[in-house]
Amino acid sequence: RFLKPSRLVPKCGSARVRSQIGDQIMSWRSLSRLLAPPGAAALFAAPRAPAAADNAGRDRTFVRCDDAPLGKHRGSKMQFQAIRDFRAKLANGETLVGIGVQLTDPTSTDALADCSDFIWYDTEHIPMSPEMLKWHMMVAHGKGCPALVRVPGPNRVDGVGRPWGMFIKHALDCNADGIAVPQIRTADDVRSVVADCRYPTGGQRGPPFDKAQPSTREEPNRMSRGFGPTTPMNYGRIPMADYLAAADRNIFVCVMIETVEAIANIEEICSVPGLDCVILGANDMSAALGVPYLNEAPETQAAADKVIAAAKRHGKYVFFSTRYPAMAKKMAAKGCQILHVGHDVLAAVSYQENLVADIKGGPYIPR
Repeated sequence: RFLKPSRLVPKCGSARVRSQIGDQIMSWRSLSRLLAPPGAAALFAAPRAPAAADNAGRDRTFVRCDDAPLGKHRGSKMQFQAIRDFRAKLANGETLVGIGVQLTDPTSTDALADCSDFIWYDTEHIPMSPEMLKWHMMVAHGKGCPALVRVPGPNRVDGVGRPWGMFIKHALDCNADGIAVPQIRTADDVRSVVADCRYPTGGQRGPPFDKAQPSTREEPNRMSRGFGPTTPMNYGRIPMADYLAAADRNIFVCVMIETVEAIANIEEICSVPGLDCVILGANDMSAALGVPYLNEAPETQAAADKVIAAAKRHGKYVFFSTRYPAMAKKMAAKGCQILHVGHDVLAAVSYQENLVADIKGGPYIPR
């Protein structure tokens, strides 16, 4: 917002500042610079550091995040803040480390959110109902932690029917910040995922979302997310136009590269606008390559290197999932900026086994 700060500055008790700004119009940012102490003022005046080279070519078509709050209510102000912070960390070149949650009790999320860059909810392999998923994400957002959800996917997709749309809809309407879709094979698969994550354009929507779309008959992968965001709209408190624009800009879209077809098509896959991240599904990828579950086999590592190089060329992030810290570090050195390491059940087991071994002087043997 812009205003005449001379109406507010007298409260700051600085006649010098009042005389400098007079009645000119300035933004809050400009006012902050003017009122800052000398040390902070020097930081404001310093030139911005150039963006990291790895981010230079990053696709910005869908990721311009508007930081303006979406309303006066606490929940409205917090909506999308976790994923905005997540994106900002990535843009700054940070390596992000998250953990999976398998236990249905949201206490698990509550306990882990303060020591994780994100929480990973795997609904492909873990039986978690939509309402349980929603409760977990409510807790995560209460602590400002983004929630990334892997939805179920088929082992094969034949023809034009792509079944993941219904699961994406459930996860997004439960207020997921990011979506990961497994077992994709082609760029058209990825375009369908992007379309399922964003609302149709045209109609009453403002720029840049005001252009009317063709029918799905003409364009099967037009933006097509169904409308039902009771929770994400803070129960109707966020104005629809503001919500739609923020939702489309902030959703973090990932696909899993774990098939030989996806590896072969990786250049075209990484070129799809609206895709943010490719995930190396190393276990299924190694199985597809004929070396099941050998993540460090030459075939697996060569495929991973190919995916990382393509992602870098097209400005996509790379995500890697493992239970082994040493492997996570190795893949981070190769260029994987997002790391999912382990899960709550595994963490509890590892902690207890190490604790007992330390006290007893050896591993626990049931008897």
